[in-house]
Amino acid sequence: MTRDEIQAQSLDKIKRLSIFMIVGYGIIVIVAIMGITLFAVRRYDALLTDKVSSMTSSLNSQLRINLDSYLDRMEKVGTLAYSVDNAYTYDATDASNDEYEALNTEKQISDDLYSLCLMENFVDYGIVYRNNHTVGKISNGTTTLFGENLFSDLDKMVTRERTHDGWYTGYGDSYERIYYVKRIHENALFCISFYTSELDGVFENPDNLEDMEIRLTDGSYKMIYSSEKDELGSKLPDNLLEGIDGFSSGVNVGKNDLVSVDRSSGSWYVICSIPTAIILKEAGDMKLYILLAAIVAAILAVGAGAVFIRRIADPVATVTSGLSAEIREDGFEGVLGNRYFRDKCQSIVNKTSAKEQRAVVLMEVDDFTGLIAKIGRDEADKQLTKMLLVIGQVFRDAEVKGRVAESTFAVLTRAYKEDEADGFRGEIERSCDLVCKMFAETITTSTMGTLKVTATVGAGLYPLSGSDYTDVYDSALTALDEARAQHKGSYTIKL
Repeated sequence: MTRDEIQAQSLDKIKRLSIFMIVGYGIIVIVAIMGITLFAVRRYDALLTDKVSSMTSSLNSQLRINLDSYLDRMEKVGTLAYSVDNAYTYDATDASNDEYEALNTEKQISDDLYSLCLMENFVDYGIVYRNNHTVGKISNGTTTLFGENLFSDLDKMVTRERTHDGWYTGYGDSYERIYYVKRIHENALFCISFYTSELDGVFENPDNLEDMEIRLTDGSYKMIYSSEKDELGSKLPDNLLEGIDGFSSGVNVGKNDLVSVDRSSGSWYVICSIPTAIILKEAGDMKLYILLAAIVAAILAVGAGAVFIRRIADPVATVTSGLSAEIREDGFEGVLGNRYFRDKCQSIVNKTSAKEQRAVVLMEVDDFTGLIAKIGRDEADKQLTKMLLVIGQVFRDAEVKGRVAESTFAVLTRAYKEDEADGFRGEIERSCDLVCKMFAETITTSTMGTLKVTATVGAGLYPLSGSDYTDVYDSALTALDEARAQHKGSYTIKL
């Protein structure tokens, strides 16, 4: 369909179907407003989620720092044991020890250790020797839990080679206590422990995130600490573990929960979670306000648009129709401009079957620029008008007429009978020759004397010159160039 046909249909719709324009405008407005509204609502949800994610991540990092600081403080308190006389040098496994002196030394060490452990709420604060002998505060719960493996299993908890110490919990699936072990010498280990409930002060939940759950897990995601009850020692729920498994830090926004994770220096994981439903709860009222505002805006826009379209539909159709004709026609009534001529011819030729025959004929007023210089623009333009008269007489049944350059006109014509190709070619040759003869004349001027005015013609045939409009037009253009080069006032048909 050509631009002319599309434009004609559009103008017809403006004139006859203004009601549908209103409906269409209303749909566009509603869809646009609702689209923007939904986008705004989703962006609000996303921004709120991002904000909470950032807050949770920051809090998680702060809790991890608090934990590391707490553990570091416990280690520093533990190192005070080295200030106790004989604690670093005494070895209870040495068979050469004097029994009396050993008792006195151990009592002195034990008293000093007891005085130091009063600074913190330790369960254990003492020294364990390779023969499982203990000095200081080593609780019955610890000795019962470890049994005969007290020294050997505590020794396995020394995992940091550089500092000869380590943190551990979950021994015998008991997560009630956290142990810190530091090697004093080859046969002695310093051990401290405290209940995991002591971490309540470390993992204090802020009021603005009171619904957030805080957990501390070991490397296998078993819970060392949980703000929820009855979770100690159990595995982190799958819905929380999904998305953070294997990550040392990060935030995962799942379908039901927002989960953040951060690994401490002791290779434990601080994990914070909050249900997404709680995050988006406060967005509910805002969504309602946004939707109500969008509905009101849509009603007002559709109403105003309906009135506006009703008032301007008919004047616009009239003005546009006149402008369309002016744009389509290139200075002469019924003569299309280059673009419209090309589009319409292309639409016709490209739909033409191989059995039909058509021709594109280009006609050029020779040396039009020279004519303007010699006889003036007004007189030269009369030659263009004359050319159109000649075209109208020779190509009475032309399908399309156009002006493809300032002094070049073109027509698309076809054979009305199923003639042989040579027959149609002969017809076009006669028409081209007739144009050259009818247009040619000699004019007399007062300043330039006599001037000979001629026209050169080139033609291309379908399907002999090409299989589509572009090929046929290019053939006609080549024929025009050859005719001009051969002799002005002549014609050529290019095959």
